[in-house]
Amino acid sequence: MAKKKDDQTQNSDSIAQSIRDDFGDNVLVDANYILERKRVVIPIGPALDSICGGIPEGSYVIFTGPAKAGKSLTSLYFSATAQDMKYATELCPNGREVYYYNIEGRLKERDIDGIPHLCKDRFFIIQSTPKKILTASDYLEIADRLINTKPCSIHILDSFSALCTEAEKTGGMSDMQRADGPKLLAKFCRKICNVTPVNNTIVIGITHQMANVTGYGSPLSEKSGNSLKYQVDVKFMAKKIERWSLKDGDPPIGQSVDWECQATALNIAPWGKATSYLRYGMGIDKAQELAIMASDLGIISKGGAGWYTLPMFDNTKLQGLENVRRFLLNTDGAYEKIYQEIRNIIG
Repeated sequence: MAKKKDDQTQNSDSIAQSIRDDFGDNVLVDANYILERKRVVIPIGPALDSICGGIPEGSYVIFTGPAKAGKSLTSLYFSATAQDMKYATELCPNGREVYYYNIEGRLKERDIDGIPHLCKDRFFIIQSTPKKILTASDYLEIADRLINTKPCSIHILDSFSALCTEAEKTGGMSDMQRADGPKLLAKFCRKICNVTPVNNTIVIGITHQMANVTGYGSPLSEKSGNSLKYQVDVKFMAKKIERWSLKDGDPPIGQSVDWECQATALNIAPWGKATSYLRYGMGIDKAQELAIMASDLGIISKGGAGWYTLPMFDNTKLQGLENVRRFLLNTDGAYEKIYQEIRNIIG
């Protein structure tokens, strides 16, 4: 019996080696390879990180929801964070490159200037020109080439919903042919599904909601086809948007967005909810989010008349959340100390 087992083991080893010889190392691996593989996890902001844990490289991400919910701005802010050299690896020693597919043609100076930490030298835009109006297949072909050849890069397709096929572009306004954009997206998903995790790229797709006129199911549906639902690793749905002012009656300084995380790539349960704060000219206001989370968790105590006490900093007292935010930004180590304490509590 022992000899038979030895023969089986040798035969198995021989087959495994022949596969490696023909197809390369790491084509056939055991489960430990997946468990031991190290991936860089890039944060989005305190609020969204609390419900997804951050975005690991090699992920397919979707931001969806109503118009003007901050989907593009959140994606741009995240990509700028990903450019930080602390997230550089052997595959991208000079930092991560970002490729923005300006499908809607709405990228403006304010969008770029509004993300102060964006490295413009490593931020590239794919867009139509007067001599070449890009179609859906053009955008996806360019994305396919770059995802295959640019390890660790970030790709923002803004948006999947606005992809216009050649038939739609050349057809008349009265032509009501069925749009074949979802078919192109399905093919695109199939082509990059293996490449994205191998090259440690992050693909971010932005989709829109449209009315579901069938009378069945949800009154809203996503305009992007079904293939994305199977491919996605991390998915955020914007549920509610509100103007954000420091005081009632004051002009807005930004907006708050209630997000629902419908899929996660880490060991965190999906369907968590959190409120993110987008400040004009800044993007995600991390200090604002951190101050609110610390107050909710009792790390910072709130008293009457809007007074906040910070026990970790000699019981410093500050009036108003805006002053707490400024303290976290301007006091050396304060943001990091509070952030770590929150991580210790919620994981």
